[in-house]
Amino acid sequence: MRDHKHISMFGPVTCACTDQEAANLDLVTRYRAAKVSDRGPFLADDFVRHRAGFPHIGELFGMEGAAGLNDESIAGRQNILIELTAKGDKVWGIFRIVGSHTGTVYGIPPTGKPIDAIEAALWRVEGDVIKEAWYFGDELGLLRQLDVAPPIGG
Repeated sequence: MRDHKHISMFGPVTCACTDQEAANLDLVTRYRAAKVSDRGPFLADDFVRHRAGFPHIGELFGMEGAAGLNDESIAGRQNILIELTAKGDKVWGIFRIVGSHTGTVYGIPPTGKPIDAIEAALWRVEGDVIKEAWYFGDELGLLRQLDVAPPIGG
């Protein structure tokens, strides 16, 4: 165990973690900083996304899965890490997605409105790539920011 810096909303934090855990933190930090279209090299060939960040919005508006977002969905997109920590092959994170709604987001046409959505995630790292991921976004908060009411009925 050695002391390594990790990201926290409370400022730089030094924690005791293994060199591999520090490498996993670095991998996920670089992955989150990349544009959506540039994230492929960070992922294992058999990568599995068990849960997209906003799946219920996708279900409501007819666009499920990771295809709900692309580089044009949120202009000026920034992924601002709030907290990131690692233990073994797992990395946990909380981050903000900030930008402007300029393209389709899970079936919602562009509104031009600002987006500042919170999302939490868990990544499992294998070797030097991300093998699995789970994302949990604040769906209600995003709908409210876009001033979009979910469709009613079946």
